This record gives sequence, C-alpha cells and structure tokens, in this order.
Amino acid sequence: MKALILKKTTDLSKNKYPLEMVQIEKPVPNQGEILIRVSVCGVCHTELDEIEGRIPLPQFPIVLGHQVIGVVEERGLNSEKFTKGERVGVAWIYSSCGQCRY
Repeated sequence: MKALILKKTTDLSKNKYPLEMVQIEKPVPNQGEILIRVSVCGVCHTELDEIEGRIPLPQFPIVLGHQVIGVVEERGLNSEKFTKGERVGVAWIYSSCGQCRY
C-alpha cells in the first residue's frame, strides 16, 4: 500500500517536504482491530510537532496521521462493532470505552 512516511525529524523552515511516498506492506488487523482503507487524513499541529521533534516518536520511519475517514476493509478476530465496507471516522483519541459522558 502507499504511505507517506517520516524518516527523521527536520526543521520545516528548511525542509518543506519532510514526508516520503513509499510502498509498505499492508497491515493485518489483530484481534479486536479493523483495517481501514483511508479516504482522507487530516493533519493537525501534533504532526508538525512530531516532524520537528518537539513530540518524541517511538520509531522511524513512521506513518503520521490520526484524523482519518475511510472504509472498513478487513476485520480482525472478534471485531464485530463495524462491518466490512462501512464508512468510519477515527478521531485523535487512541482509545476510549464510550461509557462515560467524556
């Protein structure tokens, strides 16, 4: 699959195009996960902080982006909340149970 990756932190005033388009292996969803074919992905200030090194990243290279709209392409074992082909959105929050008012 195509992805834009960040290979290292950089100063955006000196490097206007820090991401590189590459082909990477298609991920396989684990138990309880879904694989989303991304239609659009927002970029927020968090990515700018990551690119310039103000927020440390766990590894390089890395695919940035966490505000996604797409379609469920595959489901992992016991992933029953969404169906294949369903349109979904992913907010910046990594995880939430959805049980409280927050």
